[in-house]
Amino acid sequence: MAGAFMRFWSGCAERQPLVTIALTNGAMGATGDVLAQCLFPASGPSNGPSNGSKFNPWRTVRFFAYGCMFGPVAFKWYSFLNRRFPFPNASTAAQRLSAHKPTSSAIIKRVAVDQIVFAPVAIAAFFTVMGAMEGKGAAEIRSSLRERYSKALVGNYMLWPWSQLINFGLVPLVYQVPFASLVSVVWNMYLSWVNSRRKAHGLAD
Repeated sequence: MAGAFMRFWSGCAERQPLVTIALTNGAMGATGDVLAQCLFPASGPSNGPSNGSKFNPWRTVRFFAYGCMFGPVAFKWYSFLNRRFPFPNASTAAQRLSAHKPTSSAIIKRVAVDQIVFAPVAIAAFFTVMGAMEGKGAAEIRSSLRERYSKALVGNYMLWPWSQLINFGLVPLVYQVPFASLVSVVWNMYLSWVNSRRKAHGLAD
């Protein structure tokens, strides 16, 4: 079953890479939020038409939409890193790793640039776009960034450098966003929790 699904996914990615990656990333984002709402049901109030229910499907829809938007951006970014810091010519991950020094250098450079340049911008974009989708104004979004950005960035540096070492070192380009999306199930649970903290505190005040 898993093999059949991977063949199906690979065929879709060959024909429509950006669409396939967008939908995959959106699905993983939604999954992370569903798990966050189920595991941390008091993490925030319900907004929109689902008011009064412990589970907020509109919040999950927002995570799906953001994931769909972010997936192609991440794919373009990973493509840039692959071009900017190429591995020695080798057809397999094992062959790439056998060229230890130049490959290790390229992996470390990719991870460093990803975490220093892309990660801080991506986290700011997350809170900005999610705030806009929640109907917040510019002042509320700025307040949200002040309250949540640092916490999310610290969480990022506890998870992503290590997963990206594996991603950039062993995973082919077309699978790098899906691999990151899989890790993002945990990351999106964390972001969902952080994003809802202010609302929960507001209710308690």
